[in-house]
Amino acid sequence: MSKAQNDVFDKPVVIVGAGVTGLVTGHLLAEAGVKVIIIEKLPIVGGLARSFRYDDFVFDCGPHRFYTANKNVSNYLDRVLKDNSTFFPRKSEVYFKGKYYGWPIKPQNLMQLPPKLAGKSFVDLAINGFKEYGDLTFEDYILRQYGPTLYQHFFKGYSEKFLGIDPAETHSDWAKVGINRAIIDDSAQMQNLYQLLKTTLLHGNAEPPRFLYPSGGMQDAWNKVSGMFQALGGRIITSTGARMEGADGHIDAVWANDERIEPSVVIWTAPITLACKQLNLTSPNLKYLGLLLYNIMVNETPIRDYQWCYYGSKKLLINRVSIPKFFSPQTAPQGTGGYCAEVTCMEGDNRWQHAERLTDWVIDDLVSVGIIRNRTNVIDARVERLEASYPIYHKDYPAKLDLARSQLSKFKNLHLAGRTGLFWYNNMDHSMENAMQLTKRLLRDAGHSEAEEANIAAGLPITA
Repeated sequence: MSKAQNDVFDKPVVIVGAGVTGLVTGHLLAEAGVKVIIIEKLPIVGGLARSFRYDDFVFDCGPHRFYTANKNVSNYLDRVLKDNSTFFPRKSEVYFKGKYYGWPIKPQNLMQLPPKLAGKSFVDLAINGFKEYGDLTFEDYILRQYGPTLYQHFFKGYSEKFLGIDPAETHSDWAKVGINRAIIDDSAQMQNLYQLLKTTLLHGNAEPPRFLYPSGGMQDAWNKVSGMFQALGGRIITSTGARMEGADGHIDAVWANDERIEPSVVIWTAPITLACKQLNLTSPNLKYLGLLLYNIMVNETPIRDYQWCYYGSKKLLINRVSIPKFFSPQTAPQGTGGYCAEVTCMEGDNRWQHAERLTDWVIDDLVSVGIIRNRTNVIDARVERLEASYPIYHKDYPAKLDLARSQLSKFKNLHLAGRTGLFWYNNMDHSMENAMQLTKRLLRDAGHSEAEEANIAAGLPITA
């Protein structure tokens, strides 16, 4: 490392949060010879992409998997996973009025709907191109994309049940990132009858996208990254919350319990609201959704073979169910099955505080929708609480987020990153891309060569 680089990184880079962005950023910086310390409040790494193991059963925090068109991310995944992974075609569903339908909705799926509903949907699409909608809210976006019938029957109830706010009060970004994250296939457009016919003719028989998944569960990937990071001299402090102190536009120290660390740079992947609070700034009214995971182990093989399914009915407590065994058979013993049922809430509310009391209700839901054959086959059920799982995109969130970012931007050695740090509903691939871009920018500012930057940004070893 040159003298200029030493001057920039004369003190360690401190990363708050050992989730996807924090770990990948730390690993790439360590490969470039930078001293890095990661502080993680949980006892394990992985953040919202970590796994839970109970004896021979493995559950992730919902349906995590890798799917990317970014070659740089693919390069990095090749380095991390190598042969320890599985590829599988996507199969996801939605449960609607007592029946299962393929998801995302494709033109051919419309014919499977009840005749009256299918007819209305086709009429909507026939005239949708002649209608004008706004562009501010979730409701506006979905009406323009799918028409009022599908909006009312598929999207409105699920979004309201999931977020707890009316779709007319939800920003359109929730649809743009939330629905599109779920759909993935950008070619499956149904905005009007022309798009419907075009998609049917060009993509009706297209193969479903294929996902990449660590054979033993998502935790395998992050344990591997953390091991590679520590082998380069990186340090991870777990089971410890981080606290920043700073003034005059500079973060002077980050505390890890009683240890005071003076950083050259701080990369903050914890909630942006917490960063504002610690630095005594105006606290923006931005909120995150909490998530309850009910990991159910059963002494029977799964009835349905989807990887995950959406349940929008308000009669059901569950929002989404994933089946780890269809990501990798190694996640459950032979002859058994596991189900990760998700229930949203706000951290600290009644559901959050008394989540265990809802376990029987969740199991009853799984029986009623035909997922569990008999509740006597349930071996065990574990409840896990996830803080700050999703940013809540209220329609006025952009102005509040701009306020938070403008205040924090005054601290020149502070960089926001990741899902909670950026208040950004993303997936793991986007978090990894975010880590590469941030690393490249930091290295450029530190005077690294273009060749070194290129390798780091491409997910390749700096010596490649």
